[in-house]
Amino acid sequence: MTGKWSVIGVFDRVMAPKFPVFHPLAFYLKLGDVEGRYAFKVELRDADDRRVGLIEGIQLEVKVPSQSFEVGFHAPPLPLEKPGKYQFQLYINDEFVASVPLDVLQVQIQPPSVPPPA
Repeated sequence: MTGKWSVIGVFDRVMAPKFPVFHPLAFYLKLGDVEGRYAFKVELRDADDRRVGLIEGIQLEVKVPSQSFEVGFHAPPLPLEKPGKYQFQLYINDEFVASVPLDVLQVQIQPPSVPPPA
């Protein structure tokens, strides 16, 4: 209601005990000096630059020129096939704008310790 955003739980690393894993995500963008219609596309690419995920169809129209505009959206769970380096690539109106890295790590889950019998 205030028009303010709270960005909580920001991360650049995903840890999973086994693969493939599907990870839910949300995106927050702050754009400067905008007016007009915008179509957003986010590609998830693996270390071999192969597209393994795609989020598209998000459109926005800014009718009043502003110094900055904020938008947030949820993404469907994205497939992470194996550990490694991934990257999100942001396109606005089919023009590459920015990329953000994502490290995906495989971790071992330790079984809970059981106290010795008394």
